[in-house]
Amino acid sequence: MREVAYLINQYPAPSHSFIRREIHALEAQGWTVRRFAHRRSQAPLVDPLDRDEAQRTCVLLDSGPGAFLAAGLYWLVRHPRRTLLTLWRSLADARTSDRRLFAHLGYFALACMLSRRLRQLGYPHLHAHFGTNPADVAHLCRSLCGLTYSLTFHGPHEYEIPDRLNLAGKIADASFIATISDAGRQAIQARYPGAGNKLITVRCGLEAAWFARPAWPVTLAPRLVSVARLDAQKNPLLLMEAAALLAARGLTFELALVGDGALRAEVERRIARYGLESCVRLCGWGTQQQVLQHLQACRALVLSSHDEGLPVAIMEAYAAGRLAIAPDVGAVRELVETGITGWLVPPHDPVALADAMQACLEASEAQLQALGWQARERVQALHHIDRSAQLLAAAFDSVKPGKSAFAP
Repeated sequence: MREVAYLINQYPAPSHSFIRREIHALEAQGWTVRRFAHRRSQAPLVDPLDRDEAQRTCVLLDSGPGAFLAAGLYWLVRHPRRTLLTLWRSLADARTSDRRLFAHLGYFALACMLSRRLRQLGYPHLHAHFGTNPADVAHLCRSLCGLTYSLTFHGPHEYEIPDRLNLAGKIADASFIATISDAGRQAIQARYPGAGNKLITVRCGLEAAWFARPAWPVTLAPRLVSVARLDAQKNPLLLMEAAALLAARGLTFELALVGDGALRAEVERRIARYGLESCVRLCGWGTQQQVLQHLQACRALVLSSHDEGLPVAIMEAYAAGRLAIAPDVGAVRELVETGITGWLVPPHDPVALADAMQACLEASEAQLQALGWQARERVQALHHIDRSAQLLAAAFDSVKPGKSAFAP
């Protein structure tokens, strides 16, 4: 049986549609995917696809203290030396990590629980998304029970400061490392030259249905949309500064923010402070269909991120025939080119962002049509989820079974 286990910190989540698409594409190719998450998403699941995924996901922290204690005792009684060595490694990681000791004890407990669940499944290969705590837990699982694991790295926040996440050990013990962009692959290879033969680029992608739809006719309404979490990484406060500049210039525009998060209250305060109530609208999380409707009704997608991997929202906008305005962070330039597929702007610069938004609002229908067409061609060529799943499946097939996985 072609079987793999997936581990994510929070899953499903409104901002993790790219993982859901990857899992579904693997299943369509004959794989059985066991879903595991540390915890439930704190954001509401408004999309029926996410609610269905929630029913299929084992949330480890739902198990309760008794189950965690039983899992720890299970490994301690059967394999005391290996269990104590794994605990020691977790505590040793805490000395160099930016996470507290209590967090690393939690990772050890999660590894005990997950390893026991995977033992019951016959030790399938474990694939973890993100080089943060899911990678910590996967690494401890290998130490504890010898299973094989692989990782997908997404953005610079995972590998720009490698010491804080103890990446050297995680990368050394992984069967392979997937990155979602060429920029990510090059950055990891530069920091860990010995990992070069383990690195593959597996881009996030969209389902065939996105490309089966014809590009929506360009709208001439002065409407822009941002599809992003309202948190520090996505930096919506910078977008509010740019919107305020547009308003001060006397431009007529509408800006819809699709998403939610910890900064929502501060975004609302900035809207009131800058007098943007008539032109900026907070829409909250939307379903996949609602996101598509927002994109069809706008001139362009606008992002103001502090850092990024490679935003799936840009891919969705391109598939709908819409261009993007986005900062030059992470691997964004692999999708966005000024004058080709939109506007690539300097990061953390509200004036440059406002200038690009103004240029888009003042662009002709022919200009918008040409940029949108080239954007759609680019995402079709690079970001089809079926091709990405094929690459990932080939990597899973190449993994040799763990040599020290214990018999039940």
